[in-house]
Amino acid sequence: MLLFQRLKCGSADLLPPVPALPTAVISCPAVALALFGTSLVAPRDSHAQETIARDEEAASTAQVKWQGPLAPDVAWILGSYYGPARLRRTATSGCSADDGDVCFNGDHEDHNWRRLGRREPEEVAGLLAKLGEAAADRPDDALAFAQLVYAHTRLSDFQETLAVARECNFVAWWCELLLGMVHERGGEPTQAAAYFRSALPDADPALAALLTGIGDLLEGKDGSAYRRLTGRERGDFEQRFWWLANPMWTIPGNERWTAHVRRGVELVLHWTLLEARGGQHGYPHQGLLVRRGPEDSWLPQPTPRPRWTSLRAARYRFTPVSAITDGIGALRYNLEAGIEDERYTPTAYGPITQVPAQFARFLDGDSLVVVAAARLEEARLVAPRTVFLVSDGPGSFPTVLPAAPGGTDPIFQAVIANRPVAVGIESLDENQAAARARGGLLPLDSGGLVLSDPLLMTPMGLDLPATRDAAVARTLGTTTVEVGEELAVYWEVYGAVPRWPLRHSITVEGDRPGMLTRTLRALRIRSAPKVPEVSWTQTTTTAVEPMALAVDIANLDAGDYTLKIRVVGPDGSEAASERRFRVEPGS
Repeated sequence: MLLFQRLKCGSADLLPPVPALPTAVISCPAVALALFGTSLVAPRDSHAQETIARDEEAASTAQVKWQGPLAPDVAWILGSYYGPARLRRTATSGCSADDGDVCFNGDHEDHNWRRLGRREPEEVAGLLAKLGEAAADRPDDALAFAQLVYAHTRLSDFQETLAVARECNFVAWWCELLLGMVHERGGEPTQAAAYFRSALPDADPALAALLTGIGDLLEGKDGSAYRRLTGRERGDFEQRFWWLANPMWTIPGNERWTAHVRRGVELVLHWTLLEARGGQHGYPHQGLLVRRGPEDSWLPQPTPRPRWTSLRAARYRFTPVSAITDGIGALRYNLEAGIEDERYTPTAYGPITQVPAQFARFLDGDSLVVVAAARLEEARLVAPRTVFLVSDGPGSFPTVLPAAPGGTDPIFQAVIANRPVAVGIESLDENQAAARARGGLLPLDSGGLVLSDPLLMTPMGLDLPATRDAAVARTLGTTTVEVGEELAVYWEVYGAVPRWPLRHSITVEGDRPGMLTRTLRALRIRSAPKVPEVSWTQTTTTAVEPMALAVDIANLDAGDYTLKIRVVGPDGSEAASERRFRVEPGS
């Protein structure tokens, strides 16, 4: 299934009208992003229906002791319910929320339970009642009230918790943080994000920096670079990070950011609760909570025993596995997270499948032609709606192409500005199951001798395409081939002088260098014996020289390889391009 559209802002050659997102989401107002379903709506401009009634004069002078300590009576209530750290016991068996176990008595704060049995409902109701009375006795203590709301988020249903949170009459930003926490916990990330974005600009600067900081999510060179940044540069880095970590660009908002802020709010409240219990963690708890969320399971190990969040609650890694500081061209993802990775599971859609895909760049004058294809059958979506997106920065999607309905191997082609971009293919079905592929593309040089990306195609015997359009129609939605298959490749040479004799060479590199058999059928060059490198000289006829090649890779073992193409002109100028691919055993 081939879809070709040329999209340029200000051009009359645009997509058919589709439901529009707010213009702040898409940089080209004439191009709108089709939403997946009516249940996923853009954040409201305001939450007037949930406006907090408060005295403006009192709010302007209110102080929030968010760093503690807790009021003595509140600390005593929490300490007597949860127990001090010295009563910690060694578990002889693990507990998995994924298996339906009720771990920590259903409350992740209950790490140091006094007995192994579940708490009775009367005990839970007693804790909430006592906390409510203590908070009412301290109408000026915002932290005591926050602990009441925090306990309800864990131990009550959403509507009861929301009713408690709406009683907040402290400084506006503090109440909005608590309401954001409640809504995110209740599976309403859009409303939660609205509260958080309203609260953070006015919040205590130290608290806002703590809630929005991403240091615990970064590794290696990204972490080192982030720690050196301050002010505007740090803010720009965070904005770029959340752009790339957004689970689905086609769904309004960024649930992963909202969950991150909620985890930060809960971490602050956890610190004060832990202090009230007189305990401490025997492992780096803060980083784990920020990366994976509150604990709901544990491993059968002696104390201090690492705990983890269930895959149901935190399954996917949405941060790139490549370093952001390596640039957009290195952008790579692996949604299947390890136990130490950043993890999160969206509440409104899923499961999410990372599908195979292929992206390629070609030149068209001063513009870049992007070809994209994906293989969606692995996701097993029901009546999916699929789009191809190009993003040139946070919140900017100048190109959005919907696929024709009904196919599992969509192919897209779009003309965009020749600059660094992130590209993605996203699909959502009628059951809210999702699939996505995402990568980064650098611009191609526009002067001198230049090669396009090699485009892997479906082999079709003796037939090889003579034009780009014919090649695009055969684009593989993956860069994986089976052992014994033939590799069909198309690419273009730009900037050569007509009648130049160009020296072409192709190699395949991997853990074990392979031998190749060339078959340049389109150029009527006969097959040659197996050699480590295929090379030939060909005289150019046009400024844009199309090339098609079929390579016998039957002798390559399963593994990862890189196809490298190199062209050298008679004046010594040269250009190179490559395509990474995987060889897997046949089914």
